[in-house]
Amino acid sequence: MKDPMFLDFLNKDINILLETWKGGSEDFKIEGYNIISKVRKKTKKAKRHSGGIIVMIKKQFYKGISYLKDATSSQNRLWLKLDKYFFGLKQDLYLCAVYIPPFSSAHYDSDLENLENEISSFSIEGQIILIGDFNSRTAMKADYIENDSDEINNFDGIDLLPESYITDIDIRRVNQDSTLNTLGNKLLELCSSSRLRILNGRFLGDSLGYFTYMCNTGFSTVDYAIASESLLPEVKYFKTNDFTYLSDHVQINLYMNCSIISDTCMKKCLDEKRWHLIKSYKWTELSSSKLIDVLSTENVKKEILDLEMEHFDSNKLGVDGATEKLNKILQTIAENTCKVISKPTKKKKKKIKQGHVSCRGGSRYHNARH
Repeated sequence: MKDPMFLDFLNKDINILLETWKGGSEDFKIEGYNIISKVRKKTKKAKRHSGGIIVMIKKQFYKGISYLKDATSSQNRLWLKLDKYFFGLKQDLYLCAVYIPPFSSAHYDSDLENLENEISSFSIEGQIILIGDFNSRTAMKADYIENDSDEINNFDGIDLLPESYITDIDIRRVNQDSTLNTLGNKLLELCSSSRLRILNGRFLGDSLGYFTYMCNTGFSTVDYAIASESLLPEVKYFKTNDFTYLSDHVQINLYMNCSIISDTCMKKCLDEKRWHLIKSYKWTELSSSKLIDVLSTENVKKEILDLEMEHFDSNKLGVDGATEKLNKILQTIAENTCKVISKPTKKKKKKIKQGHVSCRGGSRYHNARH
């Protein structure tokens, strides 16, 4: 705990440590951070604890993060929810610290299959990030449906796919590890079915797909950051660090765009149930005639027509999407027909445009920054 390099690595907004062997010890404390941990139960014959997850979160960001203790029964996964309002995201973000035991290990318990079920549940509510040690070697095999096309949707006049089907896009991924193992195949199938994409080998900081693990038999890539495809535009960069004496795994870092609001602004937002945080609208004597003019404009007519024509899924995500589009239309109309009343705030919103998550495993350590 006093090693300067180790402490320097733990300077991110969210730090994830895997295979900690921590057990029930309460000694792990870092100034300025809140700690969440999960301990793997020790077997009767075991001489020491194995496994274990520690997540360190900077105190100023902790109030925007919820520990989803009941999200999984596995001792190898830990789920967090990042509030979309606190972090300025389009949707809530579900972050999972992951350790997948080797396929031949006694600790492996259909981990990837169970993880897929958890992802399926949370992806309805928001977007997903997985980060950790997957013990999965994926070579350069695609994590999406290759040569996917809309043309297959019309075969002999019959629609084979639902209207909501989104065609997969080919996104090249580089990987210096050319081996594909059983868990690697399973992980790629999970990514394809869940619309998740591996970040390794795709972003600045790891454009060559560097190795993440070394042992006496060689090097491999088994540590990944994986995100919902819709999150890729928000990824600033993904970095694979150099090997050090601290671990046989490297540290991987994920930097994402976000907009974190100040305590004052957040409190006001919550107190007012997130309504009219900045401004409200007042109907005036002229509003009636202005409304007729605004509804006649090509821009508003197009927005209303697009809303009527767009298909929204019959679930929470679909309702949220429709509500967001309707709100934008109503806001455009209100701003052009009503008197805008700005509400004074004592402090301006403080924005942080970049976030960081990092992780490392086995004395493994992974971390995340916003």
